[in-house]
Amino acid sequence: MGRAMMGAGRPRIAAMGRVLLVVALMALAVLAGCAGTAKKKPAPKPTGFSSADEKSVHEFMTRYPNAVMRGDVQELMRLYTNDAKIVPLLGGVIRPIRAGEMKKRLPGVVAEERRVGLRVVFHEPMHIEVKGERASVRLVASLSWKDKGKEHKANLNCFFGLIQDEHYIWRIKEAHGEPVKQDFVLPRKKKPLPPRDAKPRRPRTKPIVIKGEPENVARPAPPQETPVPEDTGPQVPPAPAPDVDKGPQPLF
Repeated sequence: MGRAMMGAGRPRIAAMGRVLLVVALMALAVLAGCAGTAKKKPAPKPTGFSSADEKSVHEFMTRYPNAVMRGDVQELMRLYTNDAKIVPLLGGVIRPIRAGEMKKRLPGVVAEERRVGLRVVFHEPMHIEVKGERASVRLVASLSWKDKGKEHKANLNCFFGLIQDEHYIWRIKEAHGEPVKQDFVLPRKKKPLPPRDAKPRRPRTKPIVIKGEPENVARPAPPQETPVPEDTGPQVPPAPAPDVDKGPQPLF
């Protein structure tokens, strides 16, 4: 009889074990679901790209600040076109580089930027537009440098115009920036001083008369006719003022 009771208890134990196993599996599933629904910090959104060209332009612009801070003239020369026209980032102390001046002026610009320890940071997002072999980029750049023992900082709203060469490599053809904070002030232009040897000229009191020539006799001026206004057609209203929210526009 005892053996019969033990035999009858074994199925009950097995059934209870299966129930416990099912409950454990359900608990694990609930925990896994909770872990999957835990909120994660969103990653910083990069600049969106609608084409492969926009992505390549973005990669070019992300490398540009490091190239400027390294101060390698030969490396920077490869980033510009031969006829590039730019306003250096330290535009308050360095005049713009006109077309054809890059090879002559760039070493001096780089030397000045290295002297003051220029640091450059480009912020996202960058507004990139590509049309065929040309591209435009608008972005905000943070600058910091030291001069005469003082630390300076400025934010610039920058515009870059790029062009693709025959090897499909992007190069900068135009670049300039506008200050976006009041603490960045361009130095005022000073009036040129007169030469030391220059003396003020006295006005002539007597006319110069050349011998052998008749003296000039003043003749009455002929009556002037009242000009008749020309018919220029319908008046065209003036062009609307530029939208400052669009940022700096091409200068050249």
